[in-house]
Amino acid sequence: MPSVNSSFSQRSFDCLVVGGGIFGLSIARACLGAGLSVLVVDKGAAGEGASFGLLGALMPHMPARWNVKKHFQFNALKKLSKVNVELQSEVGLPTGYERCGRIVPLSNKNLKGHSQIRSDEAECVWEHTQTGFSYSLHPKADYDGWLDPSVAPEGYAFDNFSARANPRLYCAAVKASVLARGGKLLEHCEVQRIDDQGEGACITLHGGEQLTAGKVVLAAGYHTFPILEGLVGQSGLGQGVKGQSLLVKANQEPGLPILYDRGTYVVPHDHGFCAIGSTSENEWQSASDTDHQCDEMWVKAQELCPQLEGAEIVCKWAGVRPKAIKRDPMIGYLPGSKSLFVATGGFKISYGIAHHIAQIAMERLTGLDDSLDVPPSFELSFHLER
Repeated sequence: MPSVNSSFSQRSFDCLVVGGGIFGLSIARACLGAGLSVLVVDKGAAGEGASFGLLGALMPHMPARWNVKKHFQFNALKKLSKVNVELQSEVGLPTGYERCGRIVPLSNKNLKGHSQIRSDEAECVWEHTQTGFSYSLHPKADYDGWLDPSVAPEGYAFDNFSARANPRLYCAAVKASVLARGGKLLEHCEVQRIDDQGEGACITLHGGEQLTAGKVVLAAGYHTFPILEGLVGQSGLGQGVKGQSLLVKANQEPGLPILYDRGTYVVPHDHGFCAIGSTSENEWQSASDTDHQCDEMWVKAQELCPQLEGAEIVCKWAGVRPKAIKRDPMIGYLPGSKSLFVATGGFKISYGIAHHIAQIAMERLTGLDDSLDVPPSFELSFHLER
């Protein structure tokens, strides 16, 4: 394990972030922007856990039965294009972001009826007059080879709000921003113990080295749950859900939309690459191995999208995403603590909301009032309620 002294001599920080995934790195970036000194500690390589996936689908919740949680995600996705421009301007690295839209094939009249309700509601909740975002129905599958007409006998629904980004490129850009802003990064180093000292905390690393920090943010994905459970004396606060995906070289034309049908995603990326995903496995033996479920998903994707037939499989991926006990992300100080803060549980929507989670965390860690309307179900206190 690397020594703290091997890379830098500083041993005390305003903020120490445990976990270098998209949540942890985004929070570190925001805190550095607020003038704090920040160290990110990751037991592996930063950005190469659950955040190292392939899919990159940035899709809003369906515009029906609208609620504060869906509105929070809508606002986050709406702002992401601006955040992306700022990030790319700062570090000069690509992120693979594009607002490409999404197609959902309509396989029967019942689904078509539900989609019409969503279309009508999107006019209001997606603020169509101001944003131009819509959820529209089309009678014929007219994307040559991109959507098989046989899976869409009732046409398809299309929204022009959904987007995509390359998860690995986006996370690498945020990591570069953290370093450019003066943040410190300690990889392949595990936190063994966290002691809350009231007005700060002492962190013991593997090997016994100790650091101090005014604030500690637990953002280690599903690994956060056992740490949190030990700190609050409460079990069953979350679990890891395994997901598998694959990347293929389909050489599709640029500008095509995401395809989504009954749990299968086909996400077109730059340079003719296309991501297929993803599974949701509550039980699994190996976190990193792909298996027959990945192969079955590839078969479904080709049935949905004829252009994928004969495409070269470039790589397969498996990882474990954090799902909190009450499903929504969890964010907030531990009960009675002024130093220990949690930000995890993004599950499938982490990339779309990470910049908003980071803003909330930064404001609370620096003593500012929330500038965003935080859904009550996101609060750590909500997840700790029985």
